[in-house]
Amino acid sequence: MASSEEDGTNGASEASDEKEATGKRRRLGFLATAWLTFYNIAMTAGWLVLAIAMVRFYMEKGTHRGLYKSIQKTLKFFQTFALLEVVHCLIGIVPTSVLVTGVQVSSRIFMIQFFYHLISRWSCWRASHDIRCLALRKEIRDVFSKAS
Repeated sequence: MASSEEDGTNGASEASDEKEATGKRRRLGFLATAWLTFYNIAMTAGWLVLAIAMVRFYMEKGTHRGLYKSIQKTLKFFQTFALLEVVHCLIGIVPTSVLVTGVQVSSRIFMIQFFYHLISRWSCWRASHDIRCLALRKEIRDVFSKAS
């Protein structure tokens, strides 16, 4: 390993950078810790409520069909509330990359906000397509029954 003298860096500036970062964390200290504690408790409670709702739904219905519709508002709220994780990175109370956190959070929000709508549109089209097929089969059957 090269010392700071050999690689051309100034060891004193690295130490001052570390002290500055530590000082910044101390200034955020109590308020940031209190906020993050509240945020994590609220998010844990929200996901616990969702987990209980999912288990109750499955125990009552015996299937997963209709589950999303029964929990969608709560799920969308808590998943969208996770945007605060990006804010935490932006203001520096969490030492994580804003870009990485933003991609993770936005992909989850995309899945619950938009993807479900795409799937529901597809299933609606498919259902109406099935009805049309059934009507066409009936018409064909009627044509052949009259011809004989």
